[in-house]
Amino acid sequence: MKWNSGRLWLRVIVYSLLSLFGLFVLTQSLILWQFDEAGVRRAVSESLKDTGRKVSIDGSVTPRVFPFPGLDLEGLTITEPDGRTPFAKIHQLRARFTWLPLLLGSHEVRSIAMTGFDAHITRLADGTLSISDLFMRRPQDGFALKLDKLTLREGQMTYQDTANPIAGRLDSISLDAEGLNGDATLSAGAVLNSQGQPVRLAITTPLTIQDDQVSLSHLEAIAILARPELGETKLLGQGKFQLNFATLNAVGEDLAMTFTSENPASTVHLSVPKLSASLTDISLPKGTLQATVNYGRSRFQGEATLNELKFRQNNLSAERLSGELNWLVGDNRMKFTLSAPLTLGNLNQFRMEPLALTAQAITPLLPRGKLISSMAGALDGVIDDGRLNLRVAGKLDGSDIAVTVSQFGFLKPRHEATVTLGQLDLNRYLPESKGDPVAIFQDTSPIPLDWLDLFNLDGKLRIGQLSVGRFRVSDVSADVRATPKALEVRDLGVAIYDGHLQGDVRLTRGDKAVLDVRQNLKGMNIRPLLIDLFNFGRLEGNGNGQVEVKATGNSFADLRNTLSGSASLSLNKGALTGIDLVSALKNLPAELKEWNRPAQSDQKTTFSSLSARIQLENGIARNQDLKLASQLMNVSGGGKIDLKQNIIDYTLDVQANPGEFSRLKGVNVPLKITGPINAPVYALDFNALVKGKKSESEKQQALKQELKKQITTILPKY
Repeated sequence: MKWNSGRLWLRVIVYSLLSLFGLFVLTQSLILWQFDEAGVRRAVSESLKDTGRKVSIDGSVTPRVFPFPGLDLEGLTITEPDGRTPFAKIHQLRARFTWLPLLLGSHEVRSIAMTGFDAHITRLADGTLSISDLFMRRPQDGFALKLDKLTLREGQMTYQDTANPIAGRLDSISLDAEGLNGDATLSAGAVLNSQGQPVRLAITTPLTIQDDQVSLSHLEAIAILARPELGETKLLGQGKFQLNFATLNAVGEDLAMTFTSENPASTVHLSVPKLSASLTDISLPKGTLQATVNYGRSRFQGEATLNELKFRQNNLSAERLSGELNWLVGDNRMKFTLSAPLTLGNLNQFRMEPLALTAQAITPLLPRGKLISSMAGALDGVIDDGRLNLRVAGKLDGSDIAVTVSQFGFLKPRHEATVTLGQLDLNRYLPESKGDPVAIFQDTSPIPLDWLDLFNLDGKLRIGQLSVGRFRVSDVSADVRATPKALEVRDLGVAIYDGHLQGDVRLTRGDKAVLDVRQNLKGMNIRPLLIDLFNFGRLEGNGNGQVEVKATGNSFADLRNTLSGSASLSLNKGALTGIDLVSALKNLPAELKEWNRPAQSDQKTTFSSLSARIQLENGIARNQDLKLASQLMNVSGGGKIDLKQNIIDYTLDVQANPGEFSRLKGVNVPLKITGPINAPVYALDFNALVKGKKSESEKQQALKQELKKQITTILPKY
């Protein structure tokens, strides 16, 4: 035989192929001959008998040969351990076997593919899952599960917690796992429907299975939620895991979870060096949390450390949470440092108590320092309701302070607050006064109101004593309403300079801020108030007043220059300082020469009552009905006070009481008050004496006659 003959090789190839084909047909026939549909149904129905579960096949059972032998099952139903309640339904299950064990009479499953399945998982009252029994290893005669490939398609799964009102549903479940007998890869995806909000889930990881141990060397899991008002929100988890299906325990290392959102723009990162978990609890010896949130012009930055974090039966606790939170708006910063145990019940109700809290206000508005408060109390809330409650008390700049705050909502929060403060001296923090100590109404710097953008607040404020500049009040109480549009102070009550003030104040934002003030004053000592506000100390007395004014502008100087409205004042048992009108009337001839001198601080004109109604327009106060009465004289007058130019122009008509000064009967002394508000000049009003005279000579003659008349009336008769 010639081995290099072409016909010989052709015959060898043909005969070999025919032999292989014959062997293949013989094997297929053997498998089909061994196939027993009734036996398959019986074996499947008894496969979970030891758990109490029942398995039934409602559809067809079809054997497959090429390319691998196996079975296609349709319409599988699996019950709960009670044998009645449905646990899962599988539309189609395809199982494929390994050739060699099958030829030797054993069934070794190498791949499973399920399409169209629906399962229900329940978390029982003891914290275990209703599927925990399925992970128990059980012997199977003539059957071995050595999967190399697992495929799931079009799956659905519902979850329910019997101890808590928590439920969810996974739709569109898909899973691909290949190479399970060696170094495998796993990828899975689903859509979580919780409270009507679809969340897309995806997992990818290398996978290694050794007996009951499953190792995930680099797990990446992501959850994506998209809502019109929030934009896209993502939660990314990474780390290493080892799962033991025999003990149903898991261990994780180098874990990291990152949460990001578009509106508000935020990033929250949690790092966990080590984690251990079972079906009933999760333990983290230590975790580090970092967060940034940008909302409008606000920026939140936070760092926290959690020690001995435990999760059990939907309850989370940490032995200690210590961290720092910074709230930044432009150049302004609120810094909070806190430390407290943490509990989170039912993944919804949380509490931090006892809470140690330090708050600092760092802002250019307080250039000489920063407000620092150390407090203790509690923080709790309900996450589903978006509600937080803070109750703390402590010290602010050495003074007692107590604060309660309730927050409603997270995205656009509304707050209700009560603040009680023993004493607050803002002079320790505000710019140092230069020159005039009453500098606030001279300040042309813009009043910062952009911080109102951050608030939707209803609150109550109580301050024992408040100091701003030389202005000091006590027993301050008010209801405060702050929104991005306006700041309202309602039912303001203040003990002010031996009297009491009651009323409302509203500051409305716009291109120019609008200030509305309505106040009633009772029993107030007017002199120290005027000195502290306007550095004007020429008027004394206790009395009452009413103020209704409005102003517009973006600085205190603008508000002063546009001040308009009305005010009324009535004083009792007071005095006009800087001039002694009684002494002047008694010694009129001598005093006439001295009245052009500046007012003397040691001189005083006392009165029994003083009343005036004032109209203000664009920073100028006008009055025409001033009445001053005393036992020795009466004074009437009018004029204006220009707050913009800081000057006074006032005319008084002084009339002596004839009963006290018989020689002064019929004598009227016109008095002119002019000059700076804090240093006016008193003088005779010569214009009033020559009123009606046209020529200069007529005026001089009339002035001489009037003065001669009044002087000779006063001079003693011989």
